Amino acid sequence: MSERHSSHYSATGAPQRLLGCGARHDEAVLRAEIRRLVRALSPYGVLSHDALSRAVRAGNWNEPWFERALDAAVEQGEIVALPLGFYGLPHQI
Repeated sequence: MSERHSSHYSATGAPQRLLGCGARHDEAVLRAEIRRLVRALSPYGVLSHDALSRAVRAGNWNEPWFERALDAAVEQGEIVALPLGFYGLPHQI
């Protein structure tokens, strides 16, 4: 059985989810969304928050993921937060 579908059982015999499975998924989604933001910025170098949101079609993302990914990208140095709500790639500004 794959790790994804394996489970442990409690003392009562009820299946329990492996700890961290959801966290690993969220981390993978976050990394993918950061890459998406970087790719969207690449042709332009700098975009406003709204333009970046439109470029990645953030309206179709699950509610908090755009802001989470943008914040994480800035924190990790993948994207630079600029004045007046603009964002850019560190090597293009």
